[in-house]
Amino acid sequence: MLCKCPHLTPLQSRLTASLLALALVAITLWALSNPHFAYAADPADGESHSGEDHNWHRIDELEDLEGDELGLLERQDENEPELVGISANNAGDNLNILAGQTARWRYPERLLHGPYGDRGAGLPSPLFEAEKEEGAERHEELRRRDLDGAEDGEGVERRQTSSEPRTVFVSINTCLQPTYNGTGTQSSAPPQLTLYVGTSADNERPGPDSSGGQVVVPLDEGFAHANITASDDIYLAVHAPQPPDTFTGGWNYEIAVSIDDYYHKAENATPFMFLVDTDTTSALLVTDNLTQADNGSEVYSEWMNLSPPPFMMFAGNSNYTRSLGLSKSFCGLKTNAQMQASSSDTSGTISHIEMGMVSRGLGNKPKQQFYVSRLNSSSGYFGTLAMEGNSTASGPGVIGGGGTVWAPTDWQTKADGNCALMFDLSFCSEVAYAVPANSLTYPSRDSLAARYDSYAAALYANFTYSMQQVACNASSDSAYSPSRSCEDCADAYKEWLCAVTIPRCEDFSAEYDWLQPRNVAQTFANGTSLPFDYLNASYVPMEGAPTLPGSPAWSQTYMSTFATNRSRNHEIIDLDIMPGPYKEVLPCEDLCYSLVQKCPASMGIGCPSKKKGLERSYGTRDDAGKVKCSYLGAVFYQNGAGSAGIGFVKAAILALAATVWLIL
Repeated sequence: MLCKCPHLTPLQSRLTASLLALALVAITLWALSNPHFAYAADPADGESHSGEDHNWHRIDELEDLEGDELGLLERQDENEPELVGISANNAGDNLNILAGQTARWRYPERLLHGPYGDRGAGLPSPLFEAEKEEGAERHEELRRRDLDGAEDGEGVERRQTSSEPRTVFVSINTCLQPTYNGTGTQSSAPPQLTLYVGTSADNERPGPDSSGGQVVVPLDEGFAHANITASDDIYLAVHAPQPPDTFTGGWNYEIAVSIDDYYHKAENATPFMFLVDTDTTSALLVTDNLTQADNGSEVYSEWMNLSPPPFMMFAGNSNYTRSLGLSKSFCGLKTNAQMQASSSDTSGTISHIEMGMVSRGLGNKPKQQFYVSRLNSSSGYFGTLAMEGNSTASGPGVIGGGGTVWAPTDWQTKADGNCALMFDLSFCSEVAYAVPANSLTYPSRDSLAARYDSYAAALYANFTYSMQQVACNASSDSAYSPSRSCEDCADAYKEWLCAVTIPRCEDFSAEYDWLQPRNVAQTFANGTSLPFDYLNASYVPMEGAPTLPGSPAWSQTYMSTFATNRSRNHEIIDLDIMPGPYKEVLPCEDLCYSLVQKCPASMGIGCPSKKKGLERSYGTRDDAGKVKCSYLGAVFYQNGAGSAGIGFVKAAILALAATVWLIL
């Protein structure tokens, strides 16, 4: 049955067609304004389209994108976006861009000559005192000058009309990028975006085809920044290259302009987070010293009491490719990292990264610790230290609100399974490294830590009985040393005792020449043993020992020598914990020398001599930052010559003292 449709007059027909056309236009405009992908046109004065929220494509709306979903970018309007307005100082404006496109931005003069921002409370003290304090003081002086002008009724008008040049800070982060769709394993990142900043208001179309004055900064690992001096409108551009056929989709980036400081930061000149140690399923890392304030000072207490702690961490397996090319981008890592710890998850419930403040280690200054768990054995990982905003606030309106990232730290988990990370002990509180372990005899980290710690505490109690025989409170004329006290002796003994009683453990399969094999004849926890040929191979325990046929050294083997077939702490390691064969990072020889120097000679403390047992009992420090001997607070590459230098100087002083002691 045919439908009876009303008969339309020519005027009604034209009206209906017009309404349908308007509806199609409305639908098209709605589709283009969808947060999943859109280009926003800029009003002439640079105001935002969306009223209160100027970030049309905030990255939290894009975090759920997976793999081919980014391919949606390719199905959008391929026309280049119109001129877009920077919405405010210290605010990240977010936009998508396709291959070959150039998006242009305008930073209006009214923002350039607007008021300086307020840095807020921030951290208890600057991380890099000298340069940060100078910059903060200059910024505060300029801000106060504006406020003083406003109080006398002239400041507002002066800020709106002033044509004095100002420094402008431009920064950009790549948040999303084309995804790999090749057939093989991805080995490289997609190509990077390029930032263009016009150096005068005359160059209204900066970019790859511009002949005007401009600063060109290719993004590096998803980050770029530039600063110029200006007194008028500033025009910027972001250009997207053509990626190889093995990548699909487009980019999403966040760009920000400020008269205060960079909104996004990447501190990649020096590392700021260091590896302490690993076991087969976890890793322990720690930041550098966060302040040089002394214990007991107000600043020291403020750092230690920060809750939540100031930093966060991004981490992932070295085979994880989604964050390739984004290691310097905060929003790129936040969107793509395999693991991340934030202030809302300090216990590691979601991220498996526990965080907290500690003071052990170099200088006993405040640091932030990260314990990463649920890792795979014998696998490579990377971790990136980051700060969301300025640690107390982030996002629009916050100076530095776009976040900061530092250089990544790489590590490799252990393979054999009989070394376990241990830290935060009650008595040996400075111990933080992997120790000989067996998950069958001591299944939890807490129970293993209690066994080691209580044993060391009991030995220390015996030492205190011996110290009671020393005239610690004697006058300077009758004291055992004019420069040493009983407190010095007690501290040196505790440091030496904890390092010796709780040995630092490495895989038996590790082949570094500074490692000492231990407990070789015992079976591993899985029931396997070392080969018979290895156990009966000749072993020379001391350098320069005679090896002629018939001599004691000539007949010794790995299985028959105490140095290799027993642990340093035989009673609890070999007989109780029973970890099986492992290798020990020997205690540093300066720990023994320091103990001898600081304690009374009447106690009879001595160290082995060279070529008579020293080499198999103690190791020597490494100036390059490798942990070649064990000492409390040891951290890979933090205490080497390439770090701040404190550890190197300390090691040099100890080495010199040891040399003098040997000569005397």
